[in-house]
Amino acid sequence: MIHPFQPQITMLDYLKQHGWKPARDHGQEEVPGPCPFHRETRPSFYVNRRKQVFYCHGCGRCGSLFRLRQLFDDVTPLAEPRTSRVELLHATYSFYQQQLCRNSEATAYLSRRGIHDPAVMERMQIGYAPGACLRGYLMHLGFTRQILRDCGLIDDQGRDSLFHCLTFPLEETGNLYGRSVTDGPYPHRFLPRPKGGLYGWVQGRLSRSIILVEGLFDLASLWQAGFNHAVAALGSHLNSRQLEQLESATGRTIYLCFDADQNGSGQRAARYLNVRLRETGITVRRVELPRGQDPNSLLASTGREGIAVFQQCLEQAR
Repeated sequence: MIHPFQPQITMLDYLKQHGWKPARDHGQEEVPGPCPFHRETRPSFYVNRRKQVFYCHGCGRCGSLFRLRQLFDDVTPLAEPRTSRVELLHATYSFYQQQLCRNSEATAYLSRRGIHDPAVMERMQIGYAPGACLRGYLMHLGFTRQILRDCGLIDDQGRDSLFHCLTFPLEETGNLYGRSVTDGPYPHRFLPRPKGGLYGWVQGRLSRSIILVEGLFDLASLWQAGFNHAVAALGSHLNSRQLEQLESATGRTIYLCFDADQNGSGQRAARYLNVRLRETGITVRRVELPRGQDPNSLLASTGREGIAVFQQCLEQAR
């Protein structure tokens, strides 16, 4: 018995049945048009009529007719683009947190740095930026490529600005700190916004003494070890907001615990800050760590013994 030939629907026909209109179609192999899965001002979606595949240069979605059908089943277009930067950043923070446990390179890096307490990681909202997927995720939620670019989350080519970084939200100013887990020329990255005040200040200021450290890994190590009155400046040079916070800490003792760098830069910065704060009447103690150490390296490499050493350094602070 001869079965009648039933032609399979082409990708272009399927798209047109769903209301898609090409920007132009002169019978060539590549047919461009607007992406049906995110909003854009100029076409970045291409259909290859010979290979029967599609690719969007804007959101990165691609595949066969089967994949296209899946996307149309899963995606419900939003009526209006989402323009709230606060919502955008919170979606980004959440996305990066979800990626952390899925990436062995990121978790291995945290382990090497001695950070393992889930409560501390949750408190700091530590995440990971794997790269190549943030843009598609956020555009799927209805955020435009332009607002992602304006916030500094992606570069001009649409690439994730913090790719291969562990991420720490700085919610006071709507910023993100990224620490690269690979060797490279830019290990520390921020979005193009101010870093804001002292990290952890809201809780730290309630204590009778405050430990000031440089970095967020130093802070995570101290919180993990039970020193919950520690705060971080995200560097050794404080901005005006951070200085105001410390100068308001009357009646408290500030322990300056900067890195004991081989070149002495951390201790020089601590001596300068010591003088400035004492001039305003603040009680200050300068903590001297073993040479070449910072709070994170000291606690990560020596465990409970390191906690005792650190406590001794606090007691001997000048």
